[in-house]
Amino acid sequence: MEVRPTNLASSGAEKIVNRLNELSGGKILDVGTGNGGFIDFLRQALGSYDSFIGIDLDEKELKKAKKRYGEIAEFKKMNAEKLEFPDNSVDIASIASSLHHLEKPEKVLKEMIRVVKPQGYLIIQEMYSDPDQTEAQLATIATHHFGARVDTLLEREYHRETYTREEIKELVRSVEPEEIEVFDSTRYPGCLFCEDREKCDNPMDEELIKSQIKDLRSTLKKVDNHPADEEFEKVEKRLEQRIRKNGSSDASVLFILVKKQ
Repeated sequence: MEVRPTNLASSGAEKIVNRLNELSGGKILDVGTGNGGFIDFLRQALGSYDSFIGIDLDEKELKKAKKRYGEIAEFKKMNAEKLEFPDNSVDIASIASSLHHLEKPEKVLKEMIRVVKPQGYLIIQEMYSDPDQTEAQLATIATHHFGARVDTLLEREYHRETYTREEIKELVRSVEPEEIEVFDSTRYPGCLFCEDREKCDNPMDEELIKSQIKDLRSTLKKVDNHPADEEFEKVEKRLEQRIRKNGSSDASVLFILVKKQ
């Protein structure tokens, strides 16, 4: 049996993958697919599947997705609030790390449940911001919220701070499902298939810290010459110090399966 890194083994990620391995995917729609990374995870975790289609509005991300996963999936530009699929036409609809980027998440979730066949599933993965996490995770959450503040200031895209556990559950309940399974994990389940899972098990890994700080500085550059740049620079410096002290570790996630009746 493969030995898991200590934190990953106790995270709850394996329980999620074991449950997905019980599902036959059929036709799968990935909403807010970005660069296609969640499709890559599902193809490894699901018991079986027939086909994947990923949709997004970001043409740059879709271009990356086509380059990386064009052989296993079809990718289209599409508005998630108005899915261009008939009712009851896919077996699984998934969305990962995107709810906090949606101005109308309830509408998107209802569209997703509309296109799923009876007895099919919604799969939802979303990081959360509850404070009962490690200092390294909380530093990452604070960094993410910094990015949300910058994007909101510049009005480039809708980007709010991440939801709490209960807020995510409330959004899911808005589609009025009859059967929900909720899993909580301190690591992303995709980490089980990642070559860097040993490195990511250590929040004080120097490469992880450097990468987090690099991303933080890139975010700060967006506000160069903006009237608020000095204020944001002070916040960024405090976040850098926090990351150097506490390390870098992804926030915990809720992983939810919603079965359509």
